[in-house]
Amino acid sequence: MRDAALEQHELLDFQEDRYSVLKLIDGFDLERVRSAKVLVIGAGAIGNEVLKNLALLGFGHIFIYDRDTIEMSNLTRSILFRAGDRDQPKAETAARALKSINPDLHVGWWNGDIRFDLGLGLVQRMDVVIGCLDNREARLTINSKCFQAGRPWVDAGIGQLNGQVRAFLPPDGTCYECSYSDEDYMQVAVPCNQLASVYASEGKIPTTPTIASIVAGVQVQEALKLLSYEDWRGRTLVGHELIYNGTVEDVSITALPRRDDCPAHRMFETERIVLLPGVSADTTTFGQLLQLVEERLGAGTTLMLNFDLALGVSCHECGRRKSLLQPLQKLFREDLFCAECGQEGLLDPSSDLTARVNKSLAHYETLRDLKLAAVNVPPLDILTGIGPDGTKAYFELTGDEMRLLGVPNK
Repeated sequence: MRDAALEQHELLDFQEDRYSVLKLIDGFDLERVRSAKVLVIGAGAIGNEVLKNLALLGFGHIFIYDRDTIEMSNLTRSILFRAGDRDQPKAETAARALKSINPDLHVGWWNGDIRFDLGLGLVQRMDVVIGCLDNREARLTINSKCFQAGRPWVDAGIGQLNGQVRAFLPPDGTCYECSYSDEDYMQVAVPCNQLASVYASEGKIPTTPTIASIVAGVQVQEALKLLSYEDWRGRTLVGHELIYNGTVEDVSITALPRRDDCPAHRMFETERIVLLPGVSADTTTFGQLLQLVEERLGAGTTLMLNFDLALGVSCHECGRRKSLLQPLQKLFREDLFCAECGQEGLLDPSSDLTARVNKSLAHYETLRDLKLAAVNVPPLDILTGIGPDGTKAYFELTGDEMRLLGVPNK
C-alpha cells in the first residue's frame, strides 16, 4: 500500500504552484488562510516582518494601519522599504511591496492613528489582529476594540536584543489591560487640564532587525493557530507571554493574570448590532443618524460616542469661547490657548466634554448638522444607542464598508 504523503507529494507541482511546499505541512489549511482577513497595526520593524510572513504564507486579505511616514533610519529594520520611499506613508508603501511579493493578495491600507481613526466595525470583520506597536496607549486601544468586537489579537514588543509576544482571545481569557496596576493607569491617563504639548518629543527605541524577525515569526505562527483555535487549544500563547532574552539566548513562557473587574472585558451583543448600509462617517450628520436611532429605540434616545468629545473651551482672562469639536485625546495644550489674549483656557469636564448626543442636550444644536467625520468619528465605527427605557442597541456605519475593505463582507 502506497504512503498517502508520498502520493500527495507526487501530485504537487513544485515548478508552477507557489503554495506547493506549504500544502505538505500537517494541519496547514491553505483555503482557510486564503480566505482569512488579518489586520496588522503598525508597519515599522516588527510590522514589516509580520507582513512579509503573511504574504509568503498566502494570507488572502491583509489590511495595514499605520500613521507614520518612512525615515532613512527605518531602512536598517524594514525589508519592505527602500531609500526612494522616504517621506512616503509606511502603510501604503508596505501594501505596494506586498503585492510585488505575492500578486494573489488583496491588500488594503490606511494612514491614520488607531486611537481616533479605527472603526469597531472594521475590527469585527477581521479574523485576527496583529499589533506591531511601540507604545502602551495604542496597545490599550487595540485591546479594548478587539474585546468589544470579540476578535483575537497578538501583541509583540522589542528593545535592542530582547522581545516578547502575547496572545489574547476574547471574551473569556485574560487581556492586555488585566495586568495593569494603578501606577500603569496613571502613566497613560491624560487629565483634561494636563494635556501634553505638541512639542513633546517621542523617544526612539533602539532595536535590531534580527529581534524583529524573531518576534514577528512567532506572531504570525500564533495568528495561524488562532484561525483554527480549537485544533490548537492548549498549544498556543493565548493567555501567556513568550519572553525572549537575546543577550543570553533564553526563552521563557509565563501565564498572564486575568482580572475579573477589568474594564476592557466588555463585548457587543452581536444580535443587537444594527447595520446601516446608507450611513457613513463622511456623508451622514449627527441629526440624520440620531433620527435613525430614534426610529429603532424611540424618541429621547441617546447616542453614545466611543470617546470624550471636547466641545470648546472658554478663556478665563477675556471670556472668549473657542470651538474645539475634537476628541479629548487628540488635543494638545496649544489648542487651548486664546487667539485674542494668549491665555491658556481650562476645560471644564461638566460643560466642555461629552460622550452623549441627545436632542434635549444643550450641545445638540452644535452637532446636529455636522458630519460624523467632522468630529473624528471613524469610518465603519459602531456607536451605542440607549433608548429612554434603557434598551441598548449598537449601530454600525456600514456605508463605509466597501470604501475601507474594497471587498464586501462575506
